Amino acid sequence: MTFLSFSGVASPLLGCSLALAATFGTPRALAQAPAADSEPKTAYPEVDKFAGSIKGTIWELRGTNTLKRLQYTGEGMVSLNPNGRANAPYDSAFVDVGVVRLNFSGPNTAWYFFSDDLKYVTPTTVVGELAYKLAKGYTPKPIKNFPADIVGQVWDSEEDDRNLKPSRLRWNGTELEVGVLRDKVWDVEKHPVFLAERRVLEQKVAPAQVASWYVFSADGTEAWMLHVQDVFGGQPSTAAAKAKRTPGQTSLKPQHNDLANFAEDLLPTSEQIRLDTIRRYFQRSLNKQPDIAKATHERLGGK
Repeated sequence: MTFLSFSGVASPLLGCSLALAATFGTPRALAQAPAADSEPKTAYPEVDKFAGSIKGTIWELRGTNTLKRLQYTGEGMVSLNPNGRANAPYDSAFVDVGVVRLNFSGPNTAWYFFSDDLKYVTPTTVVGELAYKLAKGYTPKPIKNFPADIVGQVWDSEEDDRNLKPSRLRWNGTELEVGVLRDKVWDVEKHPVFLAERRVLEQKVAPAQVASWYVFSADGTEAWMLHVQDVFGGQPSTAAAKAKRTPGQTSLKPQHNDLANFAEDLLPTSEQIRLDTIRRYFQRSLNKQPDIAKATHERLGGK
């Protein structure tokens, strides 16, 4: 099937995803998800299996401000005090295999992306999100080889209480096509992207902008556009942290210094996509401190 709606020339207007960012925020239906969502949905055995695989593991989060230790107890996601005492469970949801969302009382959410081998987690602060479903007429393809397995597939935005204009996504093999329906005409732009996580494409943006992440479900039926303000790191508490540089040595604020130490430990590993994602985050977050940004980039292996 061809994506006929996207046959036009890229629009000269403001980038489609950035235009959506100005309006979509987080739908109330997601922000107020019931606490029962912290339990995996038994209709999805792959998600149940993932939830079971992280049960009891204490995750040491790096670069975060207050939430430093996270655990799935089998009943919910909880933060742990330094003495190991668990706080009240978060309003949370197992969104997909390897993906958990925490819903806070404010407008933001937190999405956590766990590696296949469960050696790492990438926490993020999300300031806006939009859900998509596979367009009618397309056959779901389980995603094993990303992004090759999503070439030519089309996802349509889902309606919610924000009354946003309909939008569509398609990966054409080299660029991500993002379209918004305006006055019955698809306004389309084609974006170069980075691989940011497993089943996640990150749109290339100017350093001062919030990153747009496009997340695709393991079964190929759903997708989400997230506006990611912050990117952090994390490992099981049993993993040893090696880099020990101090804020006085790096001129970074404590949270950034902690994340940079985590990223430095990634240098000799095979986690280059994870490391690249953190480097890009530092380029955005240190945009107004070019000397520190340059030093941090070079320290973490950037060219």
